[in-house]
Amino acid sequence: MRSKPSLITFGSVVSLNVIGIATFDVLPTVVEGAEQSLHFSESDIGILSAMIMAGSAIGSVLAKYWVRRLDWRRAARIAILGTVAGNALSILLHERPAFVALQFIAGFFAGSLYALTLTILSDGDEPDRDFGIVIAAQVAFQAIGLFTGPALLHLNGIDAILTAFVALTAAGLLIVGRIPPRGRHVPDSVDFRALLRPGTLLALLGCSFFLLSAGCYWTYVALIGHDAGFDAEHVARSLVIGVAAGFVGALTAAAIGSRLPRNAMLMLGMAIVVAAVLLLLGHMGLRAFVASCCLFNFSWNFSVAYQYAAVNSVDASGRGVSLAPAFHGAGASIGPAIAAVFVAPHLYGSVMWLVSGGAVLSVLCFLLATSIHSRAAEPMAAGAAS
Repeated sequence: MRSKPSLITFGSVVSLNVIGIATFDVLPTVVEGAEQSLHFSESDIGILSAMIMAGSAIGSVLAKYWVRRLDWRRAARIAILGTVAGNALSILLHERPAFVALQFIAGFFAGSLYALTLTILSDGDEPDRDFGIVIAAQVAFQAIGLFTGPALLHLNGIDAILTAFVALTAAGLLIVGRIPPRGRHVPDSVDFRALLRPGTLLALLGCSFFLLSAGCYWTYVALIGHDAGFDAEHVARSLVIGVAAGFVGALTAAAIGSRLPRNAMLMLGMAIVVAAVLLLLGHMGLRAFVASCCLFNFSWNFSVAYQYAAVNSVDASGRGVSLAPAFHGAGASIGPAIAAVFVAPHLYGSVMWLVSGGAVLSVLCFLLATSIHSRAAEPMAAGAAS
């Protein structure tokens, strides 16, 4: 029997969820601050972005081993304090290795908090509705964060952004006592043999390649805008408009559902990503930049919904979809790390190739996964018929 939380409890969980993913939601502002205040190069920014997202992904994955065993309020307090410590020390230590390491630590604890809140929401009486509300809250925060980012950077550079993170995260301590101390008992065994089947692995790799694409785009899109001559306010507004388009993308996927072929929808998402990249090439105007942000964010939110469905359709274990966020996180950290090796000042061609290539490889993985699953299902269907 699922519990029905009070409005205050639910609001507290949603707020902590937003805190857990805050850095990733406004990542373009973070890397812009690192470039301006700390004089990070394009390569340094790729490494910073990769380490933030790697920390978050590792924290989320490891949460699987403690989230049903530890007291949730105590775990949330530890995650909040760890995130606050990582960001607060980042204000004091600006040397590249120390700063990047501290942001990895902050990402790790934030990812742990994010995973915890998702688990709490999954125990609710209407998880589908609750997840929808959480996504809406994340989009609202993302729009506000990206819109106010330039003002904070103008106030005190990257330290102003980090101070805002510290204040926001520390405020979470005021509401931790409102979340439930524990959830329902869920067996945590996983059928790894089923997860290692080619179809399932390919589908999960498809998730990784798509977020490799998204990680590269989200890390460098603000810098590409600045390199084209747009000021901070115009870039911020473009990103906010893109976020709104992403919300429309999620609603569009929900409206279409399974009425159209899933693979066709995934291919459409890939084509939109490529179109977004093409708009960034050559002598780009502001309208083209805004359109690129809109197209990419639309595709991002539109495609992820179908990716989860694709993983679930080829996975016999029923647990593969729970690992999809981990594969997403891995791709989101690997993409900027690869870009860091090849990117050069004012030369973002390698980023464009990674964004486009990741989207194409993602769709190829899903198509192969579906094909393998279909071929494997045919003999079973024939045997059942006989």
